[in-house]
Amino acid sequence: MTISAELLTKLADATNEVFGTMILKPLVAIPAWIPIEPRGAHVIATVAFAGYRRGAVAIHTSVEAARGITGALLGLPATAVNGEMPDAMGEVANMIAGAFRRKLAAIEPPSEISVPTLTIGSDFSTRYLGSVRRGNCPFEMDGHTIAVELILIGTEPAAVDSGD
Repeated sequence: MTISAELLTKLADATNEVFGTMILKPLVAIPAWIPIEPRGAHVIATVAFAGYRRGAVAIHTSVEAARGITGALLGLPATAVNGEMPDAMGEVANMIAGAFRRKLAAIEPPSEISVPTLTIGSDFSTRYLGSVRRGNCPFEMDGHTIAVELILIGTEPAAVDSGD
């Protein structure tokens, strides 16, 4: 089972909103069929959500791109970023998940989101046990690939009755 284009569009819109207003860095969409496989040191910042739907929003970047995002968010050159990167990337994931949640709340019952978790390292991958569906919204920023992933747990929820 795949994730609907409507949900991925809402995630892409939420990501563009955050990068456009808080990070002030333009993103260029990359076709979703291009595989995104991080090489070397990379960062994954994840925010889970539960309610009408269950799952997570995760942002995948290289460490270098994460420093660029952090610098832009804090108004610093990327080379001046030190220990701020983990907190900043967690906050970026939190903002994207929050904007996505707000966009979903316009069409379905609201969900709650968790605090962000962050993984930084090399030569690792993520795997999910059980019934999950994954969809990617890949972007390019300043020559770096950034992928925002939607992970949904379980089956598609039943349609919401609008009462009409």
